[in-house]
Amino acid sequence: MVERKKKGAVEMRRPLPSGADSIEVGPAGVTIVITQAFCPNGHNLVRANDALFDGYPGITLFVEFPEWSGEVALSPIHGDHSRFGIPRTVPNGTRCEIRCPECEVELPVLKNCGCDAGGKLMGVYLRKDLSEGDVVGICNVLGCYRSRILDKFELLSEFVEDEDDS
Repeated sequence: MVERKKKGAVEMRRPLPSGADSIEVGPAGVTIVITQAFCPNGHNLVRANDALFDGYPGITLFVEFPEWSGEVALSPIHGDHSRFGIPRTVPNGTRCEIRCPECEVELPVLKNCGCDAGGKLMGVYLRKDLSEGDVVGICNVLGCYRSRILDKFELLSEFVEDEDDS
């Protein structure tokens, strides 16, 4: 059983992913990097000419807040909260719509996030065949970093936010 008293940590649930084309496990066996990700229409959201994070191209999404919209690049390294594109004027806790930057289709809702802001985990497919069992869930609330990676319908990794130690 996994101990869930970690503070802002990535928890590995299985040691190795089966989707070798879309997930790379780092040398220490704890770094997960998304190397390809697809919208519901099959556009690859990891584009080589976009922002780099430790040498890896980011996951580019079209994000729309009530006061701003545009392309945002998220780190492909699970647990790294780096991003480029969102102005500092958009406050944490703001809910957004997340779409493909190519075709503007909205990402599917996987489930409720469980965060205080009432966000939803939006799905990004890890395989070109759009398998529902191979997805990354990203919360649609700015500042909520809860996320998870499913590999063959099994939880491979999730980001666990701060929890009380009581």
